[in-house]
Amino acid sequence: MKTLVIGLGQAGGKIADSFLADDRKSPVPHTFECIAVNSALSDLAGLIQIPQEDRIVIGETVVKGHGVGADNKLGADIAEDEVDVILNRISKVGVADFDAFLLVAGLGGGTGSGVIPVLSKHLKQVYDEPVYALGILPAENEGDIYTLNAARSLKTLLPNADAVILVDNGTFLRGGESVREAYARINKEIVKRMGIVARAGEVRGRKAVAEMVVDTSEIINTMRTGGICSIGYASERVTVRKKGFLSKLLSIFLGGGKKENIGKASRILSVVKRATKGRLLMPCDYRSANKALIVLAGPPSELDRKGIEKSRQWLEQNITGAEVRGGDYPLPKSGYVGCVVLLAGISNAPRVRVLLERAKIVQEKVAEEPIGVKNIESLLSDIDKLGGKK
Repeated sequence: MKTLVIGLGQAGGKIADSFLADDRKSPVPHTFECIAVNSALSDLAGLIQIPQEDRIVIGETVVKGHGVGADNKLGADIAEDEVDVILNRISKVGVADFDAFLLVAGLGGGTGSGVIPVLSKHLKQVYDEPVYALGILPAENEGDIYTLNAARSLKTLLPNADAVILVDNGTFLRGGESVREAYARINKEIVKRMGIVARAGEVRGRKAVAEMVVDTSEIINTMRTGGICSIGYASERVTVRKKGFLSKLLSIFLGGGKKENIGKASRILSVVKRATKGRLLMPCDYRSANKALIVLAGPPSELDRKGIEKSRQWLEQNITGAEVRGGDYPLPKSGYVGCVVLLAGISNAPRVRVLLERAKIVQEKVAEEPIGVKNIESLLSDIDKLGGKK
């Protein structure tokens, strides 16, 4: 699925930059092209992969290139005023070559969380291609303002995007580690999972043709249910032994081939269960998903068809909806069997519920602050100035 990634704000720009770096390592044809949008010039200057012409600064006349200071209402206002600047750059990239848009932003900040619902709304009005959003939730210890920003952004974004993939920063933190220290690892996890999903249907040569192809339409149909999505990943190291003609013949006569296939199928089912239950970008009750997509990646000899079918059946029996699509993504040189599980239309996400409940308390607290308290300037006016002798 060829995707135009638009990174918004500091976090979104860095993740978009990581998408481009990862994509250029893989064989052509490339899957991602990226644009970065920000109100802070310093954040755009720090990007490495995204070309200068695809770095868009907004709000220069308002914030002078210094960012909006975690004020996502200001970020949204600037986006409404200058959305044509962004749309003009998008049109020059050549939208006809892409299957979907992916807007990426940290939902707790100012520019990204303010711009993402506005840009999503306008893209849907202008283009027929689906508009997906990837939103990074702030960790629970990042402060009230970031929680409130995330809640506001999410509430506005959900009706304006075809689907919203959420990432919980806190899930990937190690003991004593800050979010800033974990950024690179979190971004790598996001790019790896999205990369496997997007590349699954892309043909890269005769040796890498999938047995059960996951094409772009299956990805789009899975996410068509809308709402909140999460992506899981798990992998297991495998040893691929090249068999000669004689060993293959003995394996058939002695029944070894059937035992090997049973082992491969069990491994695939185990990896799928681990990806679904415990390795999600945003922890949630996977059973509340409306639709799901399974993509198995690894050496072609290890991607057992029965294992994929059994995995689909297991997920069909356990999620709320009945639609589970699946297939494989051959990686001849890989030493791992990896699995990506995309869960769409999630109705039970405790992390989101806690965030919204906390945001409501913060909003009520802000509303109750006394309006009549004098500011420093008015208080100073009541104080006599120091003066010399008359």
